[in-house]
Amino acid sequence: MLLGDLLGTDDLGLRPLVLPAGADSRAIVDVYTTDLPDPGRYLAGGELVLTGLVWWSPDAVEAFVDAVVTSGATALGAGEAARGGVPDELVEQCRTRGLPLFAVPASVSFAEITRRVLAEGRPSRPVGRRLLAVLAGRAGLNRLLDVAAAELGEPCAVLSPVAGVIAGAPPPEQTALTRAFLAAPRLPAAVGPIRLLSADAPDRHRTVSWFVACPAEPGNADATALAEELAGLVALERARVDAGRRAERRLADQVLRALTAGQDVSAELRVAGITPGTPVTVLVSAGRATALVDEILRTAVPDPVVGHRDGATLAVVPRAGDRLADVLRAGFAAVRPGLGDLRLPTGLSGPVPAGPALFAALEEARHAAGLAAARAEPAAVVTADEIDSHMLLLGSVPDEVRRAYRNRVLGPVLAYDSAHDAELVATLTAFLDHAGSWSRCAEVLHLHVNTVRYRIAKVEQLTNRNLSRLDDRVDLFLALRLG
Repeated sequence: MLLGDLLGTDDLGLRPLVLPAGADSRAIVDVYTTDLPDPGRYLAGGELVLTGLVWWSPDAVEAFVDAVVTSGATALGAGEAARGGVPDELVEQCRTRGLPLFAVPASVSFAEITRRVLAEGRPSRPVGRRLLAVLAGRAGLNRLLDVAAAELGEPCAVLSPVAGVIAGAPPPEQTALTRAFLAAPRLPAAVGPIRLLSADAPDRHRTVSWFVACPAEPGNADATALAEELAGLVALERARVDAGRRAERRLADQVLRALTAGQDVSAELRVAGITPGTPVTVLVSAGRATALVDEILRTAVPDPVVGHRDGATLAVVPRAGDRLADVLRAGFAAVRPGLGDLRLPTGLSGPVPAGPALFAALEEARHAAGLAAARAEPAAVVTADEIDSHMLLLGSVPDEVRRAYRNRVLGPVLAYDSAHDAELVATLTAFLDHAGSWSRCAEVLHLHVNTVRYRIAKVEQLTNRNLSRLDDRVDLFLALRLG
């Protein structure tokens, strides 16, 4: 089929955006659907390349167009459904490179365009056609995987590091595949005969990305091409899921804006589907890992209210109960290979009825998050039950006051340790942790009791405190906990 014949098919409504002189007489010898940011390796020349623009970002457009042009493709068709139109940057890049470009209306499926081209007797991938037809018919991801598996001879699966199996049969090596996906320097990656391909927007963090795991032995060009097509179509389905959550995110923003302002959020919660009085837990997590927290919470409850406010991820989680901390710890552990240096200290309030009590619960969750941040574990989760009474009190004291108190009480000891490497602070900590027992402290530190007595006497001298007195012990205990 000639490009001009396809563009002249009135009922498809294809709109030429870039059509260099003579381009309408170019022949289409194949059709290739992709949402890879670099599809060049799978193009042999003469193809009509169709893309849903799931890969789109302004930084990626030049490389994408270069790959299509360099491969010798006939033209590029860009779907308008995902972004509500074709970005101007893509139009300009195609015009610069002389690549014919046309817009595909949201009402027209890629499967129908492929069928029209094939009706002219030109070769194309029959399996690719069937995959497109399945997705266009909204038969679901499981049916899409069935078609791919029938061609490859082995089952395929769509997985998520947090949610596990999205579609398909759970692979026996699911944990190993997930770790390999998170840790791979680049994608696609291989684990034995299994190929791992991202099936999500290119700018989405891997910890919350969907990915495809399917058999594709090295050197098998047909299997590799099919795997790439499958991943691109799964990415379109993921984009549909995201579109359906946009309204939820807007509602979450309204709830959290009112909550952080100290307002009664009963009305906003009701709109978000949480009736007043429903048991809820408030979550505070440092940083911008909002998408990850949202993904983890959805494994526990259907509709958590999650958003980003004041530099932290906040959430109101209904009916989660005592299992919420375990759900979060398991979720963070599942994506640990993909977190890198990211720290996600997270605090949880105790359950409260949805309504005016939420603001106090928010403060409780903030204190718990502050304690989590002091732990060495990068994704520590601290619940309200774990907050000691003295730490809850200290959590409300401004940082500068806490630092001043610690320096005034422990400053001479810290300075002496620094100058003499005397380990007085470590000895004092062990002494207080073991209720002032000389023998137990010596045993834990592997020291002679006389050494412990000498060090504690030095602490008393430097701090002007008497550790036989309860009030002096309390002063030193609190100063240590503020470190």
